Amino acid sequence: MPAPGDKNVTPSATCSAVVLWAPRIFGRFLIPGAWNFFPGAWNGGAPRLDRRARDGARRWVSAVVVVASVGACACACASPTPEGPGRETVQRKAVPVDTSPPDASLDTGSPDASLDASGPEPPHGPRLLELGYHVDKIYRERHYTWRQVATLHWQAVADELPPLPAPPTTKASGCAPGMVRVEGGLLLDERGHDDTDRVLEAQDRTCERWRVPKRVCESFSEAMWSAVRDTLPRRPMRFCMDRYEYPNRLGEYPLVVTTFSESEAFCKKEGKRLCTESEWTFACEGEEGRPYPYGYTRDATACPIDRPRVEPPEGTFAPRTTGHTARGIDAMWQGERAGAFARCTSPFGVADMTGNVDEWTRSTRAWGYRMILKGGHWSFVRARCRPQTRGHGPLYVNVETGFRCCTDGPTDTADP
Repeated sequence: MPAPGDKNVTPSATCSAVVLWAPRIFGRFLIPGAWNFFPGAWNGGAPRLDRRARDGARRWVSAVVVVASVGACACACASPTPEGPGRETVQRKAVPVDTSPPDASLDTGSPDASLDASGPEPPHGPRLLELGYHVDKIYRERHYTWRQVATLHWQAVADELPPLPAPPTTKASGCAPGMVRVEGGLLLDERGHDDTDRVLEAQDRTCERWRVPKRVCESFSEAMWSAVRDTLPRRPMRFCMDRYEYPNRLGEYPLVVTTFSESEAFCKKEGKRLCTESEWTFACEGEEGRPYPYGYTRDATACPIDRPRVEPPEGTFAPRTTGHTARGIDAMWQGERAGAFARCTSPFGVADMTGNVDEWTRSTRAWGYRMILKGGHWSFVRARCRPQTRGHGPLYVNVETGFRCCTDGPTDTADP
């Protein structure tokens, strides 16, 4: 037994004491004393119990007290405490628990099993922390651990996963660190416009094999497309684009559940802007006008695409700030870390442009919504350079909505 006054008494020590002494106290003193004090309480005023009856009663009562004590102590010992046994261990399927200083203490009283992220930020942690964004909570879910950023946004935690191979080094581009120089001639329609789908429709006519009913082209004829491409006019393009989806760091998961205007604000804080849909298209397809950033044949091993889609549980994003949101996005999420698919790279070296998450861009058209989604996500969707989604308004969010940022042309004339 622990010594009197010991401040480190654990539930197991307390249980041992209760199981050992409770039967003796109840059986030896309280029960016989009570029966002797109230001689008429049993059998309609029968005289005091003789010694054999008292001993038998004491054994029965002791047995009952032992069983009750063991049951009560088992419940107490199973309760999670900082030092005691029985603390529940949460198993992670894909991402280990974030142990960075701001997120180190488990809030076991929270119904969402979250971590409080208050406190000093690590000097070399996730890029969002380095940029000064507050992490509200960390949610440990079945498949991933999720970081709730600036209240409304979400990012799967990858802090303790092994680093990914760095991309090949390139010449000085005149762009800010983490950005890629994109320069050349964007393909326009036959009338010299970039605000129509005529180039997309012309490319569709070179498809050799369609997937029905999804209307996804499995492979295009490179020769047929080359003949069409050579007849189209071009517009000079020169700008810088983030190499990876925001927060634009190799090995981190993209930030998701963002609206168009929220994405604009993230870019603006870094002195950047959202890319236009034409910039995004050109960075993806290159001057060759490839249907896919890696070539002419759809390939689920090149980019994270063609994975079954899980619909969000009801109320996942209304509101999008709770433990229910965390559980919903965890059930749906099939995205990958930035740079995890080395072949998912455009002719300019921009990564993860098709598949993974749908990226917000600004429309080049004078009508309709100004917010356009490009690239598709991990499921059976377009996942090509030219197509786009134009039907979502300013309040639309989903688990696969993300973005990347652009800036105007490089500050020098170095070769890309």
